[in-house]
Amino acid sequence: MKKDYRKKISEGFYKDLFITFLGQIVVMVLSFVLNKIISNQYSVSDFGIYNLLKRQISVITFVMLMAMGITIPKYISEALAKKSNLLLKKYLVSSLGIILVVSVLISLVSIIWRNELSYLIFADTSFRNYMIPSLLYSFGSALIAYSFSYYRGINNFVRYAIINIIMQIFLIVPTILFRLDLFNIHFTWGIILVVYGLSEVIVIFYKNKLHFGLLSKSCLEIKELWTYSWPRVPGEFVLFAFNLVPLMVIGGKFGAEQVGYFSAAISINSLITPFFGLVGTILLPLVSRSKFDNTEKEVNQKIKILGYIYVGISILAILFVTIFGKYILIILLNHNYIKSMTIVKLTIFSILPNSIYLLLRNPIDAKSKFPYNTIILIFTFVIYTIALLLAPSIEMSGVAMTIAYIFLGGASIFIWIKMNKTIE
Repeated sequence: MKKDYRKKISEGFYKDLFITFLGQIVVMVLSFVLNKIISNQYSVSDFGIYNLLKRQISVITFVMLMAMGITIPKYISEALAKKSNLLLKKYLVSSLGIILVVSVLISLVSIIWRNELSYLIFADTSFRNYMIPSLLYSFGSALIAYSFSYYRGINNFVRYAIINIIMQIFLIVPTILFRLDLFNIHFTWGIILVVYGLSEVIVIFYKNKLHFGLLSKSCLEIKELWTYSWPRVPGEFVLFAFNLVPLMVIGGKFGAEQVGYFSAAISINSLITPFFGLVGTILLPLVSRSKFDNTEKEVNQKIKILGYIYVGISILAILFVTIFGKYILIILLNHNYIKSMTIVKLTIFSILPNSIYLLLRNPIDAKSKFPYNTIILIFTFVIYTIALLLAPSIEMSGVAMTIAYIFLGGASIFIWIKMNKTIE
């Protein structure tokens, strides 16, 4: 009986992985299309600004989420393992309540301090008007993330993939149809994502018969979610600042055009690395449940095997981009970005250690309430920032990026080994 159950777990894992993989391929293709459209409709400088805005929105989104993208699937899967429908409802309502309150606070702070934030990110206060569309986009993204995090927790990876695909389509269609300037296209995206995010939340509430009246009975659940999530917020912030801060530093030191070239280089990495995050998407609820169904050994063995596979795939990806990088830049962007090939060859090596980090990030969070990922991210970010500030050229900035990810991947391996010493 136990053997059959473990076989079922294994089959379910590979089925979910296959579905998520197919979904990610579609998302990646759509992301290619969006990048291609943006790079051709706008100048190199505007493309650099677009990437700065994209990173700014990512940071705001994950602060609004308060790490609920990790917390929701962990606690939802545990509630299901405990077979407690009431607990599941309380977690869903409590997590959304936290997101809404934090979103309001973050929006107020961002609007009040928009001049300072504009100068911090763009080294120019003239971009302060972008704050409203950025907040709309971020809030819509947070609602969408809440929705697909729920589906991760209940192992509905088909719905998880569909939501991500629909989101990409909603970004592409208005870009093609309206050909707006950067401000108006971001404003349009923001409105569309808020409407779509709200519709997904309403569906979840309707299916689970949820209402905000449950909040008054969910004090313990709110405290539990908050205690787990808030120490991870700095880590989420730093994780997405990994791409934002280099662009800010490079923009300040070398100008907007160099930001465009560096953006092109890290865009290639950004299009490859989501594949490495796929397994982590599935492993988070799986590892969270493993302590309740006594399958920790089996899950750890899967992670070990996947680690070897990740190393092999990373090496192949590095070789492929090194050889064909010039053609990839032309296909994904246009011939104006061939100049960034030197940076591509330096930053592509970061894929290997980053893949290991992406594999272990979710399992580490699932196993421990202590925010190990936050700690190693902060240390890595400090090293990265110092190296960037000291870098005398755009090429050395690429070297700094690779060194930072080597530290991040190595620290993740160390933490994972340490955490599993007690498991025979």
